[in-house]
Amino acid sequence: MKNLINFTNNKLNNWYKNAKLDYNVDGFATTEIEGNTITINYTENGISKVWSMPFYVEYVIDNGLDYFFNVWAEECR
Repeated sequence: MKNLINFTNNKLNNWYKNAKLDYNVDGFATTEIEGNTITINYTENGISKVWSMPFYVEYVIDNGLDYFFNVWAEECR
């Protein structure tokens, strides 16, 4: 779990570094997993938002470590 959280947080940090350069969006995000839910708390230009979805290890096994980041990016962009 810790590796997945760190991996996702790293992807999110890189996302927001590029968003600042490309679109002047100030943002940051953190990932947490509780029970069967993964949550990404993120803030963009001072507006806080929350995204979550069911978490099952099988999703990572079938789709790779970047699965949850990719779903977040697709749904929240």
